Amino acid sequence: MSLILLDGTTPPMDAAALGALGADLKKDAQATWAPLRTLQKHIDGQLLRTWMPENVDAEYKDLLRKSASPWLGFARDAIAQGCIVSGYTNTDIWERAWRANGMDGRQDVVTRDAVGFGRGFVAVLPGSDGDSVVMRPMSALDTYAVYADPWDEYPEYVLHRRRPRAAGKPFWQGDWMLIDSEGIYRFKGTPDTPVEMTFESHGMNFAPVVGVSNTLDATPISSIADKVPVYKRIVDGTFTLQMLQRYGAFPQKWMAGGEVDPGVRSSVDGLLHASGEAGETARFGAFPAADLDKAVSALDAHIKHFSAVVQVPPHYLLGAVVNMSAEGIAAAEAGYHRNLSARKKSIGEGYELAMRTAAAMLGESAAAASTTDQVEWENVSSWSLSQVSDFVQKMETITGPLEPLFRMVPGWTKKDAEDAAKAAREMRSASSPGELANLIQSIYLGVGKVLSSEEAREIANRAGAGLRGELEQITPASGGDAGTAPVETAGQPTTTP
Repeated sequence: MSLILLDGTTPPMDAAALGALGADLKKDAQATWAPLRTLQKHIDGQLLRTWMPENVDAEYKDLLRKSASPWLGFARDAIAQGCIVSGYTNTDIWERAWRANGMDGRQDVVTRDAVGFGRGFVAVLPGSDGDSVVMRPMSALDTYAVYADPWDEYPEYVLHRRRPRAAGKPFWQGDWMLIDSEGIYRFKGTPDTPVEMTFESHGMNFAPVVGVSNTLDATPISSIADKVPVYKRIVDGTFTLQMLQRYGAFPQKWMAGGEVDPGVRSSVDGLLHASGEAGETARFGAFPAADLDKAVSALDAHIKHFSAVVQVPPHYLLGAVVNMSAEGIAAAEAGYHRNLSARKKSIGEGYELAMRTAAAMLGESAAAASTTDQVEWENVSSWSLSQVSDFVQKMETITGPLEPLFRMVPGWTKKDAEDAAKAAREMRSASSPGELANLIQSIYLGVGKVLSSEEAREIANRAGAGLRGELEQITPASGGDAGTAPVETAGQPTTTP
């Protein structure tokens, strides 16, 4: 087995020592990944170990297979989509670490793992030029981290499969990476028999892999894992509805007495006839069709129950919003946003640690030690634009700072809010109220109209200038022909004592 050193130093472990450590990690990693793989199948909407009667036909199996849907995945995504990091108070680290690595989009992988599995992982590794870092999500299905203490910030060892598992190959065969407090080992083969091993020092005294946790318990708790039984009830309700649609949506015929030729096959629109002497005593009838509305109502009840336990609004799942007021929607989403608030507190701690780790790797010691820098979250509240506009206008007259207010506009990022606040400040400083009034006067004089003070004030206020006291002393110019006088002289306001 060959060993290649990337930085000219002697690695702490040779291939034999790395294989011995990999053998120890292998068993525990398998025990950790097995339930996560099962949970992922449930999230994807697959049916596992489902009971079926003996001798069922293909049609029954087909209906059962169609009854599964990725409800758990939808609930996980609905929670993860409400926890989107859109900024960091240290803008330098934000640009050099987060934005430079495309984490605006890659964060989705980590957050989904955190919500679904309880913990996601972010690797913070040295860049190629010595003045940059590489931040990458590491799938929880392929990453096993060993913590000496559950409350440690960083793990002792991290075993990670670098590439997706190749179909048709043994589970443990592939490309691997092991990270410890000394450096990064990359190798092929299996964790207990590494080949083609390389080593790279990361320069930290800890393994620079951050766990982003869904909760801050000693063992992070998934928002999805304990909801599987409720999801299975939805599958049962869907299957019942499928069976009723296929076999019970039309009257079922029955016959008592008489004989029917065994070669005759009954059909929905067929007519049975009993001939011969036995036919004189034959009686025919039909059972009523099944009530599909009751099956649909039962299925809706299961979905609403599922909505309650995952704290996702029922209209997100059922798609039914009929004449709901803004207050009604806010009440329906109250539990969802309380859940998001709790998730952001724990998930945010992980992302902030990742940013501090990146700062340490970039040599920014002050930023690495800071406990006041925080991630900022995108606003996902269901507010209408008119509600936000009215709130911003009212709060702006009281508090003054525009950027935090503009952050409340639905769909606006931190950069959008900064640009809008900057433009608003520049507009304010460009003209005094009197100058703006003169400008308005001049514009209208150019088209042959002289404004009264009230008209100028109304136009300025509609434009957001908020003209008040100074405009009270401004009156339209007297004399002259507004339609022919030069703009710069014909309408110059005069002041009264």
